[in-house]
Amino acid sequence: MSSSNRSVPILFLLGSVVACNADPVSQPVDGAPTVGASEVSRVLNAHDAHGRRQVSILDDCATDPSWAATGGCALRGGAVTEAEFSAFLVSPLSVSVVGHPAWRNEPSYLRVAQGTTVLVTNDGGRAHTFTPVAQYGGGRVPPLNIGLTQAPECAVSPDPNQVAPGGRLELGNLTPGDHRFQCCIHPWMRALIKVG
Repeated sequence: MSSSNRSVPILFLLGSVVACNADPVSQPVDGAPTVGASEVSRVLNAHDAHGRRQVSILDDCATDPSWAATGGCALRGGAVTEAEFSAFLVSPLSVSVVGHPAWRNEPSYLRVAQGTTVLVTNDGGRAHTFTPVAQYGGGRVPPLNIGLTQAPECAVSPDPNQVAPGGRLELGNLTPGDHRFQCCIHPWMRALIKVG
């Protein structure tokens, strides 16, 4: 093996070590006790990968007069116009609605221990729902449901799970198992909370 071929793995290994050392998530907090790998694994398995107990409902609507007809936008500094939002609804590669990726739940998958209260906050500028559903499906706004069958839970109006911009829900007493949630306005906004 030539010396230049031997240096590639060494440079890769060195770069990986430097990158891990620069990762703030991997570093202990000053004054905090360090824990072993088994403790880290136990903590990560009790919650999602970041130990979160919160879901943020997000969108990135812009201050655009076109949003006014459907409730406006309360988000300051958003970048997505109503025209861009509409352009992302469908794709020639899909028979159902795709939806704008800025309209999402973060994280979309969360693991929590039984007895944990999960806080859901609407950090976007539009109204959304965080509705528990048996199966993911369509919502209640026909133009946003292309190719989807409405989830029966989305037929309930008014939806007690609607969250206004800046609003919040607290989910407590979740039983062990998988709990599906979706926005009944923007049905591609989905989340799964796994309770262990």
